[in-house]
Amino acid sequence: MFVTLQGLGPVGRPRRITWQLVARQNHGPNIPCMAAVALARKLASGRLSVRGAQPCVGLVSADEYLAELHGFDITVSLTE
Repeated sequence: MFVTLQGLGPVGRPRRITWQLVARQNHGPNIPCMAAVALARKLASGRLSVRGAQPCVGLVSADEYLAELHGFDITVSLTE
């Protein structure tokens, strides 16, 4: 999976960033559920005070999500 962002950087110069995630050994099916796993861990540990039905946008950081992929044959890269 890859995501490419293209536009103007902070000083008005053209900028292009590509984020890529590669899953090997059939570990790709684990990717979609890891946000839920990260959110459940955060709730269980008391690091998240909100409760109830609501949008989950912003409740889990990218680093928290990626930490759940540790141990799988999944790599992440960022290129500019």
